[in-house]
Amino acid sequence: MKEKFNNLFGGGSAGAYTWFGVKKELLIRLAVAVVLFCAGLFTSGTVLMLLSFLVVGYDVIGRAIFRAAKERTIGEELLVTLCALMAFVINEGYEAAAVMIIWQAGTVLRAYALELTRGTLLDKVVPFPRTVTALRSEEQVTIPAEEIRADEILIVEPGEAFPTDCEITLGGTSIDRSPVLGHSGTAEVHEGDTVPGGAVNISAEVRVRALSTLTGSSFARAMGAVTNENNVICSAERSLNNYSAVFAPFTIGISILVTLVLLIFTDVSTEEAIHRALVVLIVACPTAFFAPVGLAYLAGMYRALKKGVLVKGAAILESLSKAGAAVFDKDDLLSEDDFRVTTVRSDRLDPNVLLKVAAHAAVGSVRSEAAAVVNAYEGVIDNSLIQRFEEFPDGIAAVIDGVIITMGSKAMMDRLKVKVPEEDNGELVTMFLSLNGRFAGSILMSRTVRSDAASSVAAIEATGCDCIMLSDDTEENTKAIASAAGFREYYSDCTPLEHLEKLQEIKERYPVNSVLYIGSETTDTAVLDAADIGVCVNGLFSREALDAGAVVVMDKTPDCLSEAMSAGKTSRGTVRLVLIGIIAVKLLMFALSAFGITWQVWFAAMADVVAGVAGILFAGSSRQDK
Repeated sequence: MKEKFNNLFGGGSAGAYTWFGVKKELLIRLAVAVVLFCAGLFTSGTVLMLLSFLVVGYDVIGRAIFRAAKERTIGEELLVTLCALMAFVINEGYEAAAVMIIWQAGTVLRAYALELTRGTLLDKVVPFPRTVTALRSEEQVTIPAEEIRADEILIVEPGEAFPTDCEITLGGTSIDRSPVLGHSGTAEVHEGDTVPGGAVNISAEVRVRALSTLTGSSFARAMGAVTNENNVICSAERSLNNYSAVFAPFTIGISILVTLVLLIFTDVSTEEAIHRALVVLIVACPTAFFAPVGLAYLAGMYRALKKGVLVKGAAILESLSKAGAAVFDKDDLLSEDDFRVTTVRSDRLDPNVLLKVAAHAAVGSVRSEAAAVVNAYEGVIDNSLIQRFEEFPDGIAAVIDGVIITMGSKAMMDRLKVKVPEEDNGELVTMFLSLNGRFAGSILMSRTVRSDAASSVAAIEATGCDCIMLSDDTEENTKAIASAAGFREYYSDCTPLEHLEKLQEIKERYPVNSVLYIGSETTDTAVLDAADIGVCVNGLFSREALDAGAVVVMDKTPDCLSEAMSAGKTSRGTVRLVLIGIIAVKLLMFALSAFGITWQVWFAAMADVVAGVAGILFAGSSRQDK
């Protein structure tokens, strides 16, 4: 079952591999080459050594020739091939065969270590059940989770995870969304409600309709992005291949120079001089760096997803770790749908009296603007004075102690032919009020600040990243929200074009560090694209957000974005330690060869393989869970 889940989330085709991503054909060739090598050792047969070399390494030779002829690059394959051929030239056929066998054995060991560690990381994150109970032909049957069909009716017991995004069709229960949100997220759900795949049923059995297959849920799509090897391992290989394309020719030159220096200025034999030069060639191969570097970032991406943040690639994670500024879109992220009264204006009545009248008229309404008026009035509402109440799409009407009161938008006032003053209140919501058909005053309201805004800003700033707010709202309201949320820098009255201009100015202030723009699915994609990293929130509940951002926060709040930044810094630190460790091994081999302690090429190849495998195990270790 675990292999099936690895395949579902990017592990490859089970039919093409037999052992943790290693091709059957390579294993067979490696076994045959070892047999030929051992026979050659006992018979001192150069032909057997040549056969062993060709059986195990013909594909390496082919890739070396292809890259040299077609791509005009000298890769690590060519370095190994040259090293082996030179060993044949100096009548050390066993060294040539041993180097190629060790090289290919290193490929097997790296693949094994990579898939083993990757599978361990997957087990820590994937919240989906292995089997589910489906209702088929009115019978309950247990099926593997990957066989779920869209619109199929499933039965989810308490303690079980919802296998995919589902709609409750019968019953109600409490669910825990922490496996996909990265933090505690309990909620009550009833018939007609949607439950994200990966959430856990807490209290009661429910029947649900699967909205997608196992791999079609929002969280599964996020997992697919993380496990996509093109985003992680291949990107690391491309970077190191670019490095080797420049470094490999330099290495060949150094090897020739080493040989000449030893022959001219020392009394070492020609064989030993060439041997030492070949050690330089093997040690210079960058293969040991490939998998550990990619896996370190993969582990960081897993850790971020476990905290509720999808990072779509190793390069993005590294950039996230260097974030210097996070720019917030105020309207998308910091304002609730609830309102608060900011100003009461009236030329006919005392503002407190107008507010009292408005509160009595609004007490029967379910509108959030009416609730804000009632909450702003601190006195006692006398319900006996309310003689009639009626609610409309754009306002309310009531008869209070014989007085006809209407309160609502300007459109409502125009419809009732109540003349109201022309005034520009910016982004404030204005409720106009009339008494017996005559304008009496207006109540201005603004949206309230989200309760988690301050914690989100504080968590991100704790990583060393500056938080900046851009707003379409007035200076007064923007300042109030900035103060409540903890922003030290903000800009008000920003048009969509000015959002882009301000973002560009901020990027110029942080030439080394990356600049984030944090918005939602309604944010202008041009602004998200203009930032170094576009961050979208609400990815679990919005497919638009899941697709739009380079980084996607699964919840509605960017609070856990700081966790992804920390994961990126941890991965970058791990990469640094891995590189230091592997380089140290390579320098040790240089030193051993330079001082004549050992000049065995096979030993250098073995040390390089061991360093690479150790780097993989370290990169995917529990360090990433800290």
